[in-house]
Amino acid sequence: MMLRCSGLPFLPGNTFQDVSTIGRSKFHKSHHFDQRNQVCILVDAKRPGIGGTPLLATDSPEYTLPSLYPPHYGPSRPGWLEYDRQVLCFYGYFQETLGNVDRIPYQVRKVRILYYLEDETMQVSEPRTLNSGIPQGCLVTRQRIPRPPPYDSEFTSLLDLNINHTVQLFDRVYTITGCDEFTRRFLNRLGVAVPGSTEQPSDPATDLRRQQDSAKMARRPAYKIDTLGKFLQYDRKVLRFKGVWDDRGSVFGDVHELEVLYHLSDDTFEIKEKMPVNSGRDSNGMFLRRGRLPKTFDHLPTMGESTPVMVLNVVGGGLKGGRYLTDCVGIGKSDGNYYRDRDLRIGARINVYGRMVLLTGCDRFTEGYYREMYGLEDFTPLYGYSAPRDQFVHGRRTERELPPFNGWGTHEDSEGNCLTLEPKPPKINFRKFVAYDRCSLRFGARMISNIRENNDRFFVINFYLSDDTISVYEIPIRNSGFLGGEFIKRRKLFLPAQDPYSAERPACYGPQHFYLGANVRLQDHQFHITNADIYALRFMEQHCEEFPLSNLGKIVRKLRDAMQPQYKQYVARHMAKVTQTKIDGRTVSTIPYEGLREILIELLGDRIVDQEIVTLCRLFSAESEQPDPCDRELVRSAVHAELNRALWSDLDRTKEHIYHLEPINAEWLAPQRIRTIVKACKIPLDSVLVDKMLLVLNKNEQDHISTTDFLTMLDPAAVPSKPIQPLNIKHDVCHFTPYRVTGKLVNWDELLAHIDLERTLTNQTS
Repeated sequence: MMLRCSGLPFLPGNTFQDVSTIGRSKFHKSHHFDQRNQVCILVDAKRPGIGGTPLLATDSPEYTLPSLYPPHYGPSRPGWLEYDRQVLCFYGYFQETLGNVDRIPYQVRKVRILYYLEDETMQVSEPRTLNSGIPQGCLVTRQRIPRPPPYDSEFTSLLDLNINHTVQLFDRVYTITGCDEFTRRFLNRLGVAVPGSTEQPSDPATDLRRQQDSAKMARRPAYKIDTLGKFLQYDRKVLRFKGVWDDRGSVFGDVHELEVLYHLSDDTFEIKEKMPVNSGRDSNGMFLRRGRLPKTFDHLPTMGESTPVMVLNVVGGGLKGGRYLTDCVGIGKSDGNYYRDRDLRIGARINVYGRMVLLTGCDRFTEGYYREMYGLEDFTPLYGYSAPRDQFVHGRRTERELPPFNGWGTHEDSEGNCLTLEPKPPKINFRKFVAYDRCSLRFGARMISNIRENNDRFFVINFYLSDDTISVYEIPIRNSGFLGGEFIKRRKLFLPAQDPYSAERPACYGPQHFYLGANVRLQDHQFHITNADIYALRFMEQHCEEFPLSNLGKIVRKLRDAMQPQYKQYVARHMAKVTQTKIDGRTVSTIPYEGLREILIELLGDRIVDQEIVTLCRLFSAESEQPDPCDRELVRSAVHAELNRALWSDLDRTKEHIYHLEPINAEWLAPQRIRTIVKACKIPLDSVLVDKMLLVLNKNEQDHISTTDFLTMLDPAAVPSKPIQPLNIKHDVCHFTPYRVTGKLVNWDELLAHIDLERTLTNQTS
């Protein structure tokens, strides 16, 4: 015979399922086994109490209690699933006797009782109270709690918990005084009447502690300094002054350069010292740590003297009725004689614990603060104390005298051997090297010599901006008797009229010494600079602050000062050289370079050089600049060298591709079409080399490229070229071509408008 009780099948012979198999066939929890009645409560069985019937040790029907729900109205799901995470919360207390505590016979401890519906487990916890002196927290861990004897065979259920009821859990009796809203609604649905919450009795121990804490508090509000507003307004705002401390009156004294910082958020000072290199001072640079700076200091403050709150009187003592009052209105409070922002200004002296510091300057934020806050306008710094350090140091070490240069190596190597015992290589200006690497200014020059043949020799002077070195190359002229090539190797060249064997390092040529019209002497050879390439002229115009002869503002100012006394007569006298030219669909007044040169030389004479004239012609040019011309043979040799190096021999495919693009008229192709063909046929030519090749190929009136000339350029076998040395395609394909301004047209109207003398004289006359 098999009996089912609450959905749990019993095995034949009134035997239960083996406990060892629990967890393998069905999930369970540790508290799902009734040790007292030896009953295994499986998770798929009905739960005791709410939603189910209890399982007893016998299968007799009389031991089965009726369910709290009417028939067919109980939950359809198991109890552990129906009431998952649903907890009933009751509030109560228990009374604990205290026999050894004075004036406290007992204490009332408030607890919270939690009842978990899913498995009828209970938990009792006590809220933590500050400075209670007793261990609080969880008093009874979560478990099923048996009833007190003689009903210890049963467990405490939900029906035992209600307001105004007492329940014994183990050895303590708890009085329930209230519950939460969820618990009240749940019990009402079950048909259980829940009374209203009752007030818990007061705890004598808590009342005593409250009285003791109230005795410690002041009867009147304490004096409190609220610095939050000032902190939020001036946080990270600092007044910065420069200062000096003259300590030359002491033994081995010196002038110390200081940086005085005043923090506006809390009125504190911080002074840092600027330590010179190799000063020999054992300091980290901190002259005064951050803090308030008193104006006078004669002793350390006594205990409680500098506190923000002052105690007026003390009545009683200890915890038995003790009282103390604080100074709530600030009577007798002294702010102290401290430095504030109103005491600081340029020229003021502040006493830093006996050291007089003179303020010599400030930054712009400090100037704006004092101008807005105090209306000051004079912020002239004291330059006398900002002079070089050598002015104040007495008995300083003299500069080391170096021996004369002996001619071996360079001056830098010779100085390194004299300054250190272990010679080190000279340091280069790495920033300058990175900024101007591979940047050079090229100038064309002719030699000035008493020998007539040397006057016809043309040279190219390269000035390398990365290390200020110079190299000179001679352009070969056919049947001139001179080979050409490298004339002066790349090196630093010294200015003339200097002793190369002196102890001091001689001055070298810089980029400012080279300009159009200049005469330079390089290794006993006199050169006259006649022209320059486009890059050099552009570089000098872009860096006009370093090259005053290419500064348009200075040139125009010089012309304005010279032309102002005779402006109208001078312009009218040279109007015959001005012509009307139509450029880009508009008519402008232009003057050729030769005419402008004659006008400027007549006006200024020796006060103007060719560099200034060329700068004016370039900046007021009426013509667009043409690309740098290239040597056709050099470009063809470079193209053949690249094709041979890449082993390219696919000319037939290129012809087929051209025929595919232009099957009818393939005699002339646009330059953009040529670039497309080079990329489509994968011709191994750099884009810069392709641009140079398009400049030298034959063109028609529409600037279209000859297809035959293009294919001939790509065929090394058809017309062999001269072999060339390896070169940089991006820089060395073009020969040096001096800038020739002959024939250039200058916009005369724009030049006169920039000089702006017409409007100035008109305003003066009116």
